[in-house]
Amino acid sequence: MRPKRSLGQNFLLNSEIATRIAEFAALDPIDTVLEIGPGRGVLTMVLSGKVGSVVAVEKDDGLYRLLADDSEIASNVRLVHGDILEMELEGLVPRWSKLVANLPYNIVSKVLMKLVNNPGYFSEIVIMVQKEVGLRICADPGSHTYSALSVIAGIVFNTVPGFIVGPKNFYPRPKVDSMVLKLLPKQRDLPDDMDMSLFKKVVFACFSFRRKMLKNSLVNLDGVDQVRLEEIARIARIDLTSRPQALSPGDFYRIARVYKRIQQT
Repeated sequence: MRPKRSLGQNFLLNSEIATRIAEFAALDPIDTVLEIGPGRGVLTMVLSGKVGSVVAVEKDDGLYRLLADDSEIASNVRLVHGDILEMELEGLVPRWSKLVANLPYNIVSKVLMKLVNNPGYFSEIVIMVQKEVGLRICADPGSHTYSALSVIAGIVFNTVPGFIVGPKNFYPRPKVDSMVLKLLPKQRDLPDDMDMSLFKKVVFACFSFRRKMLKNSLVNLDGVDQVRLEEIARIARIDLTSRPQALSPGDFYRIARVYKRIQQT
């Protein structure tokens, strides 16, 4: 079956890579695993041999039928036809399941945002993404790859880089390397007053002008004038001459909290 570029499909061909992914995920026989975009089922079959059950969500009509008719797919695999971005996690897999997936390239950012909005749902997340995106997700403050994705992922997850996978392991061959990485939910719960939507708004506002000082990017937020800008800096303990790549996820969290308070006054 021909892959669809519109769905970002690059099918994993190498079962040895699938085995490495499963080993990196440290799976247990009692685990339930959610797989997003099983494609031709190479990773699915490896996962099914290591865990109690696999729930594989496939959006593509043809691939879903292909997998449903495949006699080699194990009985502990439940295929679900649909778009993961439109699904509720509740009812799909139990809370504290694991997520293991070779994500279609074109939905990585959207899936990450969904996971950030449900930070404690999975006990462990192992995903394969474009190398460039993976490096940004795992980047530390101050590095040249540190980005909005680094901050948003880092506020709720500990990110663990895994290994690089070359283009020859896929069909069609992508023009870039891929990267396997792990997201582990931070043990502390986010405060009740954490507004994730507002947090993202602040982070994206700053990184839209990543070469500018914070004093020149934060003023683009609604309702922030010079007086309120100085108030944010004082209460959040932020140096307004800093650039966004110098701030930790916690720094952005404090900015978002103060900004929320200002909006409410």
